[in-house]
Order: sequence, then structure tokens, then C-alpha cells
Amino acid sequence: MSIATVETSQDSFVFMLVTAARLMGDLMEAALRNTDLGITPGEARTLAVADRLGGVRQAELAAAMSIEPMTLVNHLDRLEKFDLIQRKTDPHDRRIKLVYLTANAKPKLRQIRQIFEETRKSAMYNFSETELASFQLLVNRLCEDLMKRD
Repeated sequence: MSIATVETSQDSFVFMLVTAARLMGDLMEAALRNTDLGITPGEARTLAVADRLGGVRQAELAAAMSIEPMTLVNHLDRLEKFDLIQRKTDPHDRRIKLVYLTANAKPKLRQIRQIFEETRKSAMYNFSETELASFQLLVNRLCEDLMKRD
């Protein structure tokens, strides 16, 4: 797939950003499919965010990932089946479940991060280190600003 011309109007920028995200997602999915991990990019992302947040409420995890709670529950069900996460009752409120990674998740998470870093390098080989750093800062800012709108 190629983009024949690069448009500079604001509406095409949004379309290009969505296309880039979809194409990067396709690359990550293919990279994961070529491993014995047996998990999807969404499940891999769930592990990474849950690891970063540590002992997090399911609702907070879904919000941090900008996904619907039901989508998260599907990811968590599969990850729990593979003994990669545990859901424990919050000691302060029994109605709430907290998500924790299991010891089995740590080596898989290292492998996932390595796969995603290799995928990023492959996709962005033509970017300088300065461009990569700037791009990451700008995308982080965009995500933060968009999350404030919720």
C-alpha cells in the first residue's frame, strides 16, 4: 500500500494519522502472530499499561487505554486464562476488582516490548533520533489533549 500524494490540508492530516495508526497496528499484529505468545496487540497493550499502573482498577485501566470497559473485560478474561493477570477484590471496596500482573507475565512483557520496539524501528527507519523524540512528544501531547476532552 502506498499513499500516492501527501496532502497538507487539515482534514487529510487526520486521515493520514488514522491510516498510520492502522498500518502500525497491522505491523504489530503481524509481529505478534509470528511468535508463540498467542496474544493480540490489544492484550499486549493491556499488559503493558497494567504493568505501568500496577494494581489498577478495571475502570481506570479501560480509561487509561481509551477503550470500552467491555473490550477490556474480554482482554482480561483471555489474559487471566493464560495466567498473565489476576483480578483481586479491592480491600477497600469489595465491588471493585484490581488488575495485577502475575509472575508469568513479566518475561512475556519483556518479549512484547522487544517485538514492539523492533516493529517501531522497522516502520520508522527513516526518522532521525531527533525526529523520533519530537514525534513521540507531539503524539503524547496529542493523546493527553484528546483524553482531556472525555
